[in-house]
Amino acid sequence: MLYFGLKLCNRVVNMTQQNAPISIAQVLLQNNLFSFDSRTIADLLRLDKFQTTRLLQRMKREGLVAGVERGKYLLLGLTPEKVFSNPLYIGANLHSPSYISYWSALHFHGLTEQVPRTVSVATTRRKSQISFRGTRYRFVTIKPGAFFGYRRETLDGLPVPIADEAKSILDSLTLPEYAGGITEVANALRAAFSGQALDVRQLIEYAGRLNNGSLSSRLGYLLDLLHQPVEGLRPSRGPVRLDPRLAERGTFHSRWRLYVNISLDDLSPKGIV
Repeated sequence: MLYFGLKLCNRVVNMTQQNAPISIAQVLLQNNLFSFDSRTIADLLRLDKFQTTRLLQRMKREGLVAGVERGKYLLLGLTPEKVFSNPLYIGANLHSPSYISYWSALHFHGLTEQVPRTVSVATTRRKSQISFRGTRYRFVTIKPGAFFGYRRETLDGLPVPIADEAKSILDSLTLPEYAGGITEVANALRAAFSGQALDVRQLIEYAGRLNNGSLSSRLGYLLDLLHQPVEGLRPSRGPVRLDPRLAERGTFHSRWRLYVNISLDDLSPKGIV
């Protein structure tokens, strides 16, 4: 819950008493309260349930907020068209804490030409997938210790927390099914090195922090194929599948304790190497 301070709270209460929804929206926008529930507004403005409902109805009629779920609202401010045309901004503000990752982040960083139809959001708090204005939003629950490696980007003038290049690769290697599959992630990794958008030392440092043997094995194998350094990576103790959606088959790579259960040709039409 965002705390504004007594002075700001009194200011907003006065605005409410003066029936100024647009002024309230401006204050919320200035203080980065981009999404909220009715309880937050009631507590902030010291309103009862009836007053809160009336205020939110007025703000919806004036196009200042949009209802997303029951009791949950998205702040539109004075430029609703800018918000509605920015699904990454919407996704990052539908749930907290969260940041955009997986296939959505790979596309944002220019590491894939594929345009994902679903916005993928990493979060530490479980939430079901929802649809809003024709776009699906998928929330992938991660451990609190994995909630790092993102930065605040500005997309069409709106702030969006997005996984950086290294973390978007690692999140995607951990759960390739949320990034178009292992082939898409392998191509994204190659593209990142080709465009000099990735520091392999940061990649390995992040992988160490995540402490995920399956991830390290997949990453190490792909880095070997790309002739990149792998010092510091510790493979899984048990066998890992390069493509977790397929069975344990194909060549077993003893160094990375990994079943290469897809062909090199499948990794890329032109080959990853």
